[in-house]
This record gives sequence, C-alpha cells and structure tokens, in this order.
Amino acid sequence: MQLRWLDMKKTYEYYILPVVLPLLLVFLWIYLTERELIAPYLIPSPKTVIHTIVQFIEDGTLLQDSWASVKRMLQGFSLAVFFGLLFGVLMGLFARVDQFFAGILNAIRVIPPLAWIPIIILWFGIGETSKVIIIFKSAFFPILLNTIQGIEGVPKGFLEVSKLMGVSKRRTLFNVIFPAALPSIFVGLRLGLGAAWMAVVAAELIASDSGLGYRITQGRELSQPDAMIIGMIMIGIIGVAMDAVVKFIQQRILSWQAGIKS
Repeated sequence: MQLRWLDMKKTYEYYILPVVLPLLLVFLWIYLTERELIAPYLIPSPKTVIHTIVQFIEDGTLLQDSWASVKRMLQGFSLAVFFGLLFGVLMGLFARVDQFFAGILNAIRVIPPLAWIPIIILWFGIGETSKVIIIFKSAFFPILLNTIQGIEGVPKGFLEVSKLMGVSKRRTLFNVIFPAALPSIFVGLRLGLGAAWMAVVAAELIASDSGLGYRITQGRELSQPDAMIIGMIMIGIIGVAMDAVVKFIQQRILSWQAGIKS
C-alpha cells in the first residue's frame, strides 16, 4: 500500500504537476480570446495559431526556419564548447595563464552581445559569420567560467593522495581532476547552450532571411502576431528539448555520483 502511494506521489510530482500551470495558461488564453477581451491583433486565438502552424508545416516554412536557427546555434555553440573547455582547463590548471587572459576576457564578458552587433557587422558583414560569432560569444563565457570553477574546486585531498601514490600528472588530470570537475563543466554546458539558443534571435536580427528569429521579426513588421507566437513556441520547445538531451547525457556520464541532481 505504501509503495503504491509513493508511486502515485512520484507520478504526480514528475508528470502531472509540471503541466498544471501551462494548461491553466492555455485555458486563460482560450477564455480571453473567445470572449474577445483582448484584440486579435495583439493576441490571436489558439485556433488562428493552430491554423497558421498547419500552414507553415505544409509549405515547409516551420521546418526550414527551425533548422536554420538550430544550425546556426550548433555552429556557434560547438566553437564555444571547444574554446571554452580549452581555455577553462588551461586557466584552471595554470595560474599564470589565468592571470594573462583574465583581464581581457573579463572586459569582453561584461559587454552585452547586442552591443557587439554594430562592430561585428562592420568587421564581418551581414552573412552567417556574424550570427555565429554572436552566438559563440554568448555561450563561451558560461562554459569557460564553470570549467575554471570545476577544476579549481577539485578537493586538495584528491590531489595529495594521487601525489603520495606516485600517480603521473597525466593520469591525475584524466582520472582525478576531470571527473571531479565534470559536474561544474556540465552546468556550464547547459548554461552555455541556453545562452546560445537565446542569442539566435538576436543574431537573426542581422539582415537574416531565415530562422525563427527572422520569422518573429517578419511577423512584427507584417502585423502577424500568430507567426510571432509560433516562432516563440518553437524556440521554447526546441530549447527545452536540447537542454533535456544535455541533461540526459550528464546523468548517464555522472551516474556514478550518488544523489546527483541536474
């Protein structure tokens, strides 16, 4: 009886409770639009949005825009992962490297991505390169900072034991430091992924002719709130799905850690 109660509680907490608020918001949306308490040009009805979604699916617009945004994000995020981990490991392991790069990187970090758009356009034009650079900048620093924090946060006792046992520096790096730093590194990857995905919209404001950010901008210019809402919904769905993939990988890799909570 107690096990059945625990199963019901788990089902409620993990499957029912998370969808309560979204359903309430949908019902509120339906109520407000059906009663015409909000003008259609401000918030269209769910029927209008569904009709537009079907139209976008049939003519391929939704798939093309989604893939254009995802491709740009993956390009910028991949570069951010490579350089973020590289500099994070070097700056976390070597104090002189940290002192050499810390000043300039901190100065760049505090400048918002949108502030870089004019000069990036000046340097790289309005092509795909500019968009990838903006996405890269947004994702780079969460990965960098969390990698540094993870490596610097390795318990000193682990390193002392490895030294006493005569473990080589290379084996200590891969068998002690990296495993201990992985939780923090994964936090950086998830934060960087979220930042990269949010930066897609800003990046696609740069004279883009495709992508979800472009679709939202075009919807604003043409007074099509249904297209804007569809773009926002797709950004949310794809963002949650990508975060879930990284979270799944994190849980599999860090399954050896008892009680880990992603």
